[in-house]
Parts: sequence; structure tokens; C-alpha cells
Amino acid sequence: MYMYKERESIIKARDVDLFDNARPAAILDLFQDLAGDHAMELGLGYEDAYKLGFYWVILAEKFEVVSRVPAYDDIVRVKTWPKPNGRLFCEREYEIVDSNDNLIIKGISTWGLIDINTRKILRPDLASFKGEFYPRTNYKTPMRHKLGLRLGEVIKEYDYKVLLSDLDHNKHFNNARYLDVLYNMNVINDREYSSCEIAFIREAYHDDIIRVKYYMEENKACFIGYLEDEVCFEARFILED
Repeated sequence: MYMYKERESIIKARDVDLFDNARPAAILDLFQDLAGDHAMELGLGYEDAYKLGFYWVILAEKFEVVSRVPAYDDIVRVKTWPKPNGRLFCEREYEIVDSNDNLIIKGISTWGLIDINTRKILRPDLASFKGEFYPRTNYKTPMRHKLGLRLGEVIKEYDYKVLLSDLDHNKHFNNARYLDVLYNMNVINDREYSSCEIAFIREAYHDDIIRVKYYMEENKACFIGYLEDEVCFEARFILED
């Protein structure tokens, strides 16, 4: 049996921006919710992993707009499947299709296993999935878990204080909420984009102040977040003309 899961979802008011399109953070929410449920079905959900002495963290995520971003009240189906483990990390792919089964979004994420005591990354072979890997991929090349952005001429800076409502069950800043921070900067919300990529480099916790710096590289909107003087995350949108 293939390790594959799909689920129908409706884009709600909580998911959309001022133009009734799904916010980038809502796309990641769709990915992460389904991935978490699938991991639980495979015997490696949050509670199962914790009993084994580790927990999952997302190191990087990317999604691409194949045809359009889903809008308010759209009925979509979200699909996901894990890929064979790499030497240090695991990858998982995603697709979102519309009600006519047209592919509108595709994506990928990189995951790591973290020791609950030392908080060090563990070998992925400690996580043993049960089942056959789904024989399909949109990404033949492993994704990078760091974007390697180099700060350019800063257009805008923004400080964000992490709230309790931003935390996940690992008690750190939920991955999708980083993209809501960028949304609240209101610098590219009126622009169409073809892809969004984000790398999570350092965990943020309640009351942390994240300073985000925004700059442009040709058609790429780039963001680097800092906790004090250390990079916390990197994000990049490729904008349409």
C-alpha cells in the first residue's frame, strides 16, 4: 500500500487576504495539517515520535503556483506523500487540485528529527515508515534547507513580537505564521507571485522579537528575519510582471 493521503478542504474567510485569495500562510497550513495527520496514520505522529525520544521540525518549505492561488469558498483537494529518506533529512511533497482535478499548487518540504533532550538533529533512518513510497515526484532534485540570501538594500524593516497564539505544540513559532508576518508587512500583497520558499534556521519562542528586513533582487522579493543578530529565517517570493 502506498504512503499517500488526500483530503478535501474549503477555503474559508480565515484563510484569505484582502482580495479573497488564500494567503501564503494558509497554503502552508493546508500542507502541514494533512502532513501531520498522515504521519499519525503511519505511526510517526507527534505523540508516537515523542515516545521514541524525538519530534519533527520543518526546515524548509516551498510551493509553486501552477495555475492560480485558491480563493474564498473554493473546494480543493490537498494531496501529500513522503519521499525516501535522505542521509540527514526527510522530504514530503504536496499538490492542491481544484474541483475539476486541475493541479493549481505544488510544493515540497524538508523535515528533520530533533532529539527532545539535546535538540540535535538525528538520523532520519530512526523514523521507519510502514508502506511503499508513492511512485511520483514533482521534485527530482533535493531541496535546499537554507536559501543563502545575502542582504541587499533594505526597503523596509518590521519588528514582530511572537504571541502565544503563534505557538505550536513544540512551543515554538509555528512555521506558517512566519508568512503571516510577511503578509502584515504589506509590501507585496498586491503582487501576483509564481513561487514562495522559506527556510527556518533558528527557532523563535513566545515574546521573542523578530526583526524582518525586506529587499528586492530583480523580480524576487526577499526577506531575512533576525533574532537579535542571528538569522532566524529566510523567505523569497518570485513575483510575476
